[in-house]
Amino acid sequence: MTDTNFLTIHSLTALPWHNLNRDDRGLPKQVREGGKTRGRLSAQSLKRAIRVAYEIESATTGTGSLRSRDLDDEVVRRAAVIAENRGLAFDAKAAQKTAAKVVKSLTANATEAKEGEEDKDAVSDTITWLSGEEIDALATAIAEGGGPIAAKDIVTSRTGSLAIAAFGRMFAAQSNLQTEAAIAVGPATTTHPITIEVDYFTTVDDLGDGGAGHLGQAFFTTGVYYRSVTIDKEQLKRSWTGWASPDATERLTLLVRSLVTALPTGKDNSSAPNTKPAIVIAEQQAHRTAYDFQEPVKAGTDGGYLATSIARLLQQGAAARAFDSAEFGDTFVSGTSIVAGDAIEIPFESSTGDLSGLVDAVVSWLQR
Repeated sequence: MTDTNFLTIHSLTALPWHNLNRDDRGLPKQVREGGKTRGRLSAQSLKRAIRVAYEIESATTGTGSLRSRDLDDEVVRRAAVIAENRGLAFDAKAAQKTAAKVVKSLTANATEAKEGEEDKDAVSDTITWLSGEEIDALATAIAEGGGPIAAKDIVTSRTGSLAIAAFGRMFAAQSNLQTEAAIAVGPATTTHPITIEVDYFTTVDDLGDGGAGHLGQAFFTTGVYYRSVTIDKEQLKRSWTGWASPDATERLTLLVRSLVTALPTGKDNSSAPNTKPAIVIAEQQAHRTAYDFQEPVKAGTDGGYLATSIARLLQQGAAARAFDSAEFGDTFVSGTSIVAGDAIEIPFESSTGDLSGLVDAVVSWLQR
């Protein structure tokens, strides 16, 4: 692949009956675009799905990361284990206070204590995200004792967690320690208008008289979703410390696979809409460039929006190259429609192959 700093992965995925990401009313999330109501999967729900999928698959190559308001509890739990294994004295109450102070100092400034009073703990309800290595380092420092512990002694902007390096984290009280995101994720939206369907259901009480013990309703939709994810290679190199580790290629491979395939999991036990993307375009770019479906696509002659959506996406790729050919580098196209041999003509220069081929091409580009 030609060397450029950005690589954007575009995909189209046809999702059957689903409610993977719902709003405060329980309806599938929506957005008004091109004068029509479209389905939407929020960027936050996609990033969460990608991160969880990556960390589950990479569990054997690292300790993962944790996001929580109660990270101090996990730190104390690990500190207690370390102290026991090393035969060290351990004061759980003092450890809890120290852990809470360090963790919360990242997101909230400690309140000033009046003269003669004991220092008050920082107060914050913000969720804090730390890598497994950082949690272990803090737990070890607490278990060993030996003096005050500052967050800057444990946390730096560069991290061994590929998930944190990819999606970034903010520390409101110590911005010099926060991590800049290297991967930008846009919301996924349908290429066409959607209809919200109401599913009326009953639950039978096994110990009752055979009638319904509960009545309710749930909301679902269907659609072809377009989404784009852009990797900033130079930022990832600045943020992640694991490039030289023996398992770097494996971690990057798992992350890129998750970027392509991961989906939110709302109500998936009720609908199982776990389909694979019909088309995936991974293209090197000089600047982040996405495509749009501001004008909704129409259904094909036999019904369905997938074929017309694929055609529109490829047309936009060709038009973007005609407008600014210097913007684009090497391109790899995959997806179920591509490997199935469907009659799809790609109107720009590209390589094609299965998911493994696409992932290998992206990882190779990242490691150059």
